[in-house]
Amino acid sequence: EQIVKHREQYDGIVINACFGNFYDPVSVLTAASKGLKNDGIIAITHPLGAQFVKKLHTEDPETVPHNLPSQDIFEEMIRESQPLSMYSFIEEIDSPDDKNNDTSQVIYYASAKKVPQITIQNTIHLRGPVDSGYGRGGKKLGVPTANLPCSLFANALQNVPTGVYFGWAVIEGDGEKKGRNAIHKAVCNVGYSPTFDGEENKEKIVEAHLIVNDGDIDGDFYGETMRLALIGFLRPEMKFESFPALISAIMNDKANAKDALDLSTYTEFTKDPFQH
Repeated sequence: EQIVKHREQYDGIVINACFGNFYDPVSVLTAASKGLKNDGIIAITHPLGAQFVKKLHTEDPETVPHNLPSQDIFEEMIRESQPLSMYSFIEEIDSPDDKNNDTSQVIYYASAKKVPQITIQNTIHLRGPVDSGYGRGGKKLGVPTANLPCSLFANALQNVPTGVYFGWAVIEGDGEKKGRNAIHKAVCNVGYSPTFDGEENKEKIVEAHLIVNDGDIDGDFYGETMRLALIGFLRPEMKFESFPALISAIMNDKANAKDALDLSTYTEFTKDPFQH
């Protein structure tokens, strides 16, 4: 179902004492995440705890179709196709009684933080010779890209949604040229570059920008074979009103990709046999 776009985004959203009543809790998380600013918090809470909701679910599953998720299940729910990261999970707190003695009180508090990236469920593996492309990344935008046209992959990209992805890249080589056979961070646009009026890509292509320091890679690598593993998604492809707006978005994408790829969730993908 189509979710109506929120007019505003918020620092926090609390779903209190009702999460078990929703028939599709994953869709609730999706809708809530759309209403959050980056670094905003979504909290699922219940003052009487998970066991109380479990009892309600057992007695009346039509009204309460779900239990409150355990920590493992909650982490799984936010990891799959949600721009959320686990923040905290509490099922018991110390609370003073009327004699000021600490006692344990059962509660339920599960929270997640809005992040820029979504982990894609199936890694997209691409390999092919780098095309010279349209010469726009370096010359017009100051962000050189290595382009892999869709036709290289027997149209395997046809069903891949357009947008900005991130992942790991390897330029194959014999080791004589610096930066070959090493794993590099990459941020990639998959699509048609709609901001370039009259110069849109004729086919869907992958424009990969390797996030490296000056001197990490010798020369350009047109014609050289690149392996690319896309593991996360940042945003849909957009048409910007101006080049400065496009460049600002690209710089933001680059920073978000770099930060995401420092997380252990994504560094694990460097062990992928495809990269070695």
